[in-house]
Parts: sequence; C-alpha cells; structure tokens
Amino acid sequence: MAFKVFYDGSLFGGFTGSSNSIEYYLRRSIKYFIKDFKLSKASRTDPGVSAVGNVISVKYGNNVKLMPGMINSRLPSGIRVWAWAEVDDDFRARIAVSRTYVYVMPWLYEDVDLMRSAAELFVGVHDLSNFQVRERGVPTTVMINNVNIERLNDYIVFTIVGRGFRNKMIRKIVNALRMVGSGILTIDELRDLIELRIRKPIPPAPPYGLLLLGVSYGDREPAWTLSSDDVSYVINYLVSRWYNSLPSPFVISKILHDFMDINKLFSRI
Repeated sequence: MAFKVFYDGSLFGGFTGSSNSIEYYLRRSIKYFIKDFKLSKASRTDPGVSAVGNVISVKYGNNVKLMPGMINSRLPSGIRVWAWAEVDDDFRARIAVSRTYVYVMPWLYEDVDLMRSAAELFVGVHDLSNFQVRERGVPTTVMINNVNIERLNDYIVFTIVGRGFRNKMIRKIVNALRMVGSGILTIDELRDLIELRIRKPIPPAPPYGLLLLGVSYGDREPAWTLSSDDVSYVINYLVSRWYNSLPSPFVISKILHDFMDINKLFSRI
C-alpha cells in the first residue's frame, strides 16, 4: 500500500530520527494493526519543514487492508494520511521521478527579476556540494528540472522541482538566490559556486518557510483514491491553522491549487 501524507512540520522533530518525528508516529500507528512491515518514504524532511504530499509505501505480508482511517485513528493532530493506493510489491516511495517543494519568505525589496535570472543557473545536472550538508556516501550531483520565483504581494514564493535533493539543499538554494536579489552575492559568484570554482558552503534559509508540495512517479504513478474526510481536514488545517503563519491568502490559494484540483476539493467538504 502507498499513502499520501500531510504534516505540519513546526510540531515535530523532522520526518525521521527522533521520538517526535513524523515517521515515529506513522510507524507506531501502523504497528497497532500490522506487526511486521517495511516502510519507505519519499522524502526525509528536516525539523520545521512541512508537507502536503509526502508519500510512504508500506510492504507487509498479512491480509489486513491498511486504510487511511486506521492510520489516522492513531496519529496526533498535525499529521494526516489523505490518499491511498494499492501498489506492486516492488514499489518503493523513495524511487520517485520528481519532488516539488515550495518555499515562502517575506519580500524585503529583493530584485526578483535578478533572482529569476540567477535561478536558471541551477536548472540541469550539477554537483551542488556547496549547497548541502555533506553526508558520507551520499552523492552530491542532482538533477533540477525547474526553479520558479513569484512575488505575491509582500512575499516571494519559490517553487523548485527536481528528482531528489540532499540535506538542506532547497533551503541553501533559496538563501543563495535571496543573497543575489539583495546584492550580497553576484550572479557570477553564484555561477562559480555552482561550478565549484569556489568552495564555500552557503547557509540555509530557515526551515519553517519550506513545504513539500508533492511527489511524482511518472509512468508508475499509483492510482490514488482520496479519503474525502481527510482531504477536508488538510484544507481546513491549511486555511485555519496556517492562515496566520503562512504569508497571505494568495499563497494558501496557490498551495491548494497546486495540491489538487481545488474545485474537486471543495466539492468534498
């Protein structure tokens, strides 16, 4: 089985690695119904980072049909499974074609057009050693499909799509682009960092502006079934709990539109 998972990262210690992690609560809930299973996750988001469409897959051997309502009944507030699919035995949530992240930050008069020009440098295959926390055995080369930057009123919204990203990479890319827009870093200096003519780690932007919007599996995309009550939970959480912490209704609307077909969503509430 595969599941789409929403969570408010501000409440937990990252997706994995602690007794207050999202993975800890998911495993604890699943174990209540199935004792022996293997869990794969599409993304191990950092503490403070939220997700609308992270994906987990659960492989197990008995005849129990694990459903969102079962998992959600044992989860704390702020985590919700909202879609499910039966998948082949060899499906692993980790093996995705692309991941889409959104980062929101206040606009402090940065030159957004200059930032857009700088963002083009990241598109393609690059060794981004300067833009990650190095981990032994983890490759430093990544494929980035697109970096889009929008100014929405007094906020800047970054949308970054790629096959996979390394530890704190999205937040470091966002901060580098902000530095270009603020005049702290030139485009030529950014190009030198990307092409490794300069070895200088970039500090990450804060985690709370980052949201994993969705994960794609291309030709192997599961045939997702929505859990209507849980989709409503996600929408209501976004609109009420995050209304004051996310920058504006425009940003929330963008997330909901990108999340799924908004008309279908609201027809289910």
